[in-house]
Amino acid sequence: MNDPQEKIIVFRAYDTVMDANLAKTKLDAYGIPCFLTDEHLTSLYPIRNAIFPGVRLHIFEKDFMQANEIMKEEVQ
Repeated sequence: MNDPQEKIIVFRAYDTVMDANLAKTKLDAYGIPCFLTDEHLTSLYPIRNAIFPGVRLHIFEKDFMQANEIMKEEVQ
């Protein structure tokens, strides 16, 4: 069970819901707990900027290195 004090960070931000869900699915497949936020705002604000960073993928900070390595792997 995860410690309630574990820090959650934004791992990456994506321009589209599809790209964000593909990344989330890949991390889920490797057992990395994660979730998305701002999925529905992309239809209202299709351009990413400082105010709206896109669809955000969140993970536990302790999983950052593993998630980074997983996302470097190419799909074959």
